[in-house]
Parts: sequence; structure tokens; C-alpha cells
Amino acid sequence: MEAKTALIIVDLNNDFLPGGALGVAGGDVILPVINKLAGGGDYATVVATQDWHLGDHVSFETWPAHCVAGTFGAELHADLNQANVHAVIRKGFDQDVDSYSGFYDERGATNGLAELLKARGIERVDIAGIATDYCVKATAIDAVLRAGLKARVLLEACRGVGVHPGDIDQAIEAMRTAGVEIVDGTL
Repeated sequence: MEAKTALIIVDLNNDFLPGGALGVAGGDVILPVINKLAGGGDYATVVATQDWHLGDHVSFETWPAHCVAGTFGAELHADLNQANVHAVIRKGFDQDVDSYSGFYDERGATNGLAELLKARGIERVDIAGIATDYCVKATAIDAVLRAGLKARVLLEACRGVGVHPGDIDQAIEAMRTAGVEIVDGTL
């Protein structure tokens, strides 16, 4: 792998894993895959994003309360080997603005991820985590269209919510259309 590649691990908060407020089915299955990727030495930088909501967050109008700052649900899952994570980028901390993307909130304000990667000379990103049809999708599309990076989504290391039939497939197609490479297979 090129030295200019980073791994972005999206939202492995306790609340997004089975048993959490918005637990994604099979989310725990991807933890060993992500740990293997992060610990394999193939990435110049490994960054985890962390949903981190303060107060009565606007997203609680759409979703059950989740990832409330300072709670167990907001913590990154204990099975994620954080020794391999170089930085954690919190997102969704402005209670009036949603932030599905690890890069920018819904109003376009930066979460600091693009600047961190640029400072480290990163040109390509591989993306893994939760949820394929929400935060992974938004992060991947922003990586390409707004941060100017080449991006791949590693589907074996992702899980989606799939609120409606076809949501995950539509998200994958939207990412492809934006120029994101989709890696569908064993890593």
C-alpha cells in the first residue's frame, strides 16, 4: 500500500453496535476485520471518527438519543484496538447541526479530518465502519468531492442500517457515482 494512504474507521461507538441505542446488526462482526486492517502496517495514518452529541441534539428528532457526549454509548467500542488509531475526530458536537460525514457537518463546517490528513500528506483513504448507508457514505463522498482525496470503501469492514429495502445498495451506487471505489470481497 502507498505510504500516502490512511484508514478512516467510521463511528464504532457503542451505541451503533449491537445492544446500543442504534445498534446495527452485525456491527460487532467487523471489529476483528478493522483491527486487522488498522494493525497491519499498511496505512500511514489510522483515524477513527466518533459521533459525539451534546445536549438535545437535532438528530434526536430523527433517531433515538444516541452517542451523548460523556456516556458509555458515545465511547468507541472496547473491542476496537485503539493502540492502532493515531487520531480520533469527533463529529456531531454542534447540537443544532447534524454531521453524518467525518469531514464536514451538514452546514459545511469542518470536523478537522481534511486538515489532519492534508497535514500528514495523505492522498488516498480507505473507509470502514458504520453505517454504510449513512456515515460511511457521507464520509466517502466528502472525501472525494470536497476533500479532494481518492477513496475506497471496504464493504467487508462495513455494516449498514438498511431502514428501507434497497437503502444500502442505493448508498453504494451513490458512492460509485461520486467517484468512490467500492471494494466488495475478502480483505
